[in-house]
Amino acid sequence: MNKPNFLLLQVDQLHSRVLNSYGGKVNLPNIDELFCKGTSFESCTCPFPLCQPSRASLWSDRYPHKTNVLSNGKKWECKNVSTEYPTLGEVFTQGGYKAIHFGKRHDAGALRGFTCLEEGQIKIENESEEFPLNFDTFSDIFTTEKALEFFSSYDYSQPLISVVDLVNPHNICGYVGEYQNKKIENTKDLPPLPPNFEFKDIENRSKSIQYICCAHNRQAQVSGWEENNFRHYLKAYNYYLRKADEMIGQIINTLKERGIYDNTIILFFSDHGDALCARGTVTKHTALYQELVEVPLVIAGPGIPKGKVIKGLAQTLDIPPTLCQLAKLEIPKSFDGTSLVENLKNSSAIEREYVTSQWHTEWGFTVEPSRMIRTKNWKYIHYLEDKKEELYDLINDPYETLNVADKVENQKTLNYHRTLFKEYLENQQDPYFSLTPIAESRWRSHKIGYTNHKGIAAPQA
Repeated sequence: MNKPNFLLLQVDQLHSRVLNSYGGKVNLPNIDELFCKGTSFESCTCPFPLCQPSRASLWSDRYPHKTNVLSNGKKWECKNVSTEYPTLGEVFTQGGYKAIHFGKRHDAGALRGFTCLEEGQIKIENESEEFPLNFDTFSDIFTTEKALEFFSSYDYSQPLISVVDLVNPHNICGYVGEYQNKKIENTKDLPPLPPNFEFKDIENRSKSIQYICCAHNRQAQVSGWEENNFRHYLKAYNYYLRKADEMIGQIINTLKERGIYDNTIILFFSDHGDALCARGTVTKHTALYQELVEVPLVIAGPGIPKGKVIKGLAQTLDIPPTLCQLAKLEIPKSFDGTSLVENLKNSSAIEREYVTSQWHTEWGFTVEPSRMIRTKNWKYIHYLEDKKEELYDLINDPYETLNVADKVENQKTLNYHRTLFKEYLENQQDPYFSLTPIAESRWRSHKIGYTNHKGIAAPQA
């Protein structure tokens, strides 16, 4: 039997809750089709809600503290991941596959083993003044064109694993800058705000959360926004996501035209989420709430059940070992994820007690280490800066509106998650408590509340 081809479709900054399959209402015909024709995962967690750390972990299948890729760069420089351990690309290349990557990298060398085609841009006229386009969208147009050229001309005599890394809906970050001081006049068709738009208990959160506006330029830029600005943000976000969906459609149609669609296993997922106006926040930074760490994951193709949903706790680190087993390749012992193939075959729930995610810094100007332990029904977060603990009842409070760590009735649950946290630190040799938080007093000085922010945030370059 011929080995299957693999196509990995990764987008940047997509929380699962936006998609129809997870309760969203955005018209995304091509992405929705993948969910109808494949098996999706009820909950999937990324290892770090920031581009480079998350991607370096994915392709090397190692937790961020092991890759030592803990930022996007600048003041906190990141070296390439160690060549001591195999990457996904190396495993597949050594297993007889042609491994090729298109689009955004930001991988700190973890794409080793893939042939990475050049990144570039194709600029187009902005079809809508309402939603400004920038290099994110222009890069996706270039990436899609190069991918289409390859898929149309490749002879498929050698099995193929290909990655198409699209940047959208990341164009929303540039949108924030463009709309920093603009009032929304046209309120037609604005989406509703999320149930957790109002920050009910900001006083009961860590300083790292209370002062996101001082550490993150995009949050500083929205300090003067009104509710309609946030609603328009959601409308723009959906617009940029539809751009990605259109390009995914072009890629899938090309596979169908070449007659190799039916022998291709397709994965769709994201590197991390987006705040989506939860607690009055935008884009991503510092927080380990569901909007930031939970991402969609669907697998479709030959041998994969259609229209099924796998319950339990998955993580993006499960993707590489799952691919290896589907391709009948040996899974490296250094991989931190777990294969989901048996869950796929049997549509059975994932029997995992907890998943984790972590934060360190974006650019190194403020350093705010934190760790998350998420179980089926609860989430525990620890912040190193002020030793603050947060606990959320995800069944009764799925939007994490109230930190209940200090409630007497939750002490047993809190202690249980503290035990899991300790177990995780020991098992994964995570040096969390030896790290050093960095936050100048001026970035912790104004009255608590993002609307009280004055001036700019910590320097971005």
